[in-house]
Amino acid sequence: MSDRATTLARPGGAPSSAGRPAATWQPERSLRGQNVALVRAAAELRGMRGRALEVGAGTARFLRALRRRSPGLEGYACDLDSRGLLLAQQEDPGLRTAQADLTALPFKDDAYDVVLVFDVFEHLYRPELGVRECWRVLAPGGVLHALVPCEGQPLTLHWLMWRARLVADLKEKRAGHVQRFTHSSLRALLTESGFQVRRVSYSMHPLGQIKDVLTYLAQGDELPRWLWRNPLYRALSLGLWAGSFVESGLLRRVPLSAVSLHVTAVKPCVS
Repeated sequence: MSDRATTLARPGGAPSSAGRPAATWQPERSLRGQNVALVRAAAELRGMRGRALEVGAGTARFLRALRRRSPGLEGYACDLDSRGLLLAQQEDPGLRTAQADLTALPFKDDAYDVVLVFDVFEHLYRPELGVRECWRVLAPGGVLHALVPCEGQPLTLHWLMWRARLVADLKEKRAGHVQRFTHSSLRALLTESGFQVRRVSYSMHPLGQIKDVLTYLAQGDELPRWLWRNPLYRALSLGLWAGSFVESGLLRRVPLSAVSLHVTAVKPCVS
């Protein structure tokens, strides 16, 4: 992978000035209350006040939902693609937005009290540049909260597919995931940039992984198209969705065989 490429990647691994696959631009107005990433982030930010920035925000649906739960947060969002930001402002006129690359944010040092990153670092060819920018724009004592898929984590379905070379590039082709983090490599990335990791939790255990892989297979031609219209398959999908949510709640502190890492880290105050 090219060291020169610092932008987000399109499916297939090519650098993208648009930032995210076009298929993600849907006029979503809200997240489901059962969204694991939202539930975890809301718990971390409960009662907080100050300036909150979501980077790689898309339509800023996480930030908008979190602002409804924590009205003391001022909302700022940035993304490479202006289309999502326009949708975000239509839904939340109080939101301030900027078209920006995560690896070169147009904000002053120490400008924000909270930085939010949901499913972005795995799209970067050089994620350390994005982490450094998050550090730079956070005020001392500020909080970084991130959700990061760790698809290189041993004993997960994604890791097994990669090692067995069984549609190993599925997430790269369909979602632009060019990194295969592990839990430890992601934590090391944060600490090497100066962050102090305060709390971690886990999600996307085996049921969630099956649901995730089937979702992305459904976007291509690896399996017959009639399967996706089959009522039994639809019932299975609903069962996997409900089961994965319950599974993530029960196993939130269990790293074994978990793909997604939810991490809260702090930029230390200078003594």
